Amino acid sequence: MKKVYLFLALAIPMMASAQLLEVTSTTRVASEANAKVAAFSPNGDYLLLTNTSNQGLQRFDLASKKITPITTADGAGYNVQMARDGKQIVYREVTTDANQIRRSNIVRHNFDGTPRKMVAKNQRSLEAMAIEAERPSFSVKDRQLMMTVNGETRVFSPNGQQYSYHWASLSPNGKKVSYYISSVGCFVCDIDGSNIQFIGHNILAPVWYNDNILVGCDTKDNGEVVLESVIVAYSLDGKKQVLTNGEQIAVFPQAADGKIAYSTSEGEIYVMNIK
Repeated sequence: MKKVYLFLALAIPMMASAQLLEVTSTTRVASEANAKVAAFSPNGDYLLLTNTSNQGLQRFDLASKKITPITTADGAGYNVQMARDGKQIVYREVTTDANQIRRSNIVRHNFDGTPRKMVAKNQRSLEAMAIEAERPSFSVKDRQLMMTVNGETRVFSPNGQQYSYHWASLSPNGKKVSYYISSVGCFVCDIDGSNIQFIGHNILAPVWYNDNILVGCDTKDNGEVVLESVIVAYSLDGKKQVLTNGEQIAVFPQAADGKIAYSTSEGEIYVMNIK
């Protein structure tokens, strides 16, 4: 990724079927092609950026516009875990040996200047990376949704193991989890797997904006490539709002307090400010 980012402020009108969120402005982070948002800090002060292959991580501070390289490792941008205070992250570094066997190291990185720490080394199977042992973390293995708590991992898969699961996200209060099932749609359930609620057919890559609203992308494709994609918000009581105007192929949102970031097919990064 380039080390220089240009901020361009522009207004993007909303097309909404319900007013869930008020977008006051949208800011473009102009970067090299192939950029993607890996995570948003909980208080909305910085982004973690990677590329579309999940290679490398950089911290981008929204106020100072400072770029801080973290790693260039393969796989570092996939399923990054962040502490609730935003001061620490856990990510993976993937290597491939001479026999083409992929292995991962799990690294804990602190933003206070203390040395990073290797917390797991040369692992072939990493179901989840928990930054807080007692707080559940989720991942996908062999199409199944997995939950890890206190170092123990088990199959979660609330709708049954006959489905293929993707994109699990824990609510900010830790009481609910959202997930996507291939060819079915997005669901939410309680942390014990009960109270399963269908959210929508086409809300891909869902993440929580707050405890009552999810954001994701609504896409159309021709079976090979994505032709259209907009960022959408869904409330748990069934309301929907389209947040982007469809002029871009907007994908993979990440949310924080008062902000939503997303990537485009051109490798551009945008941040929406929410009132």
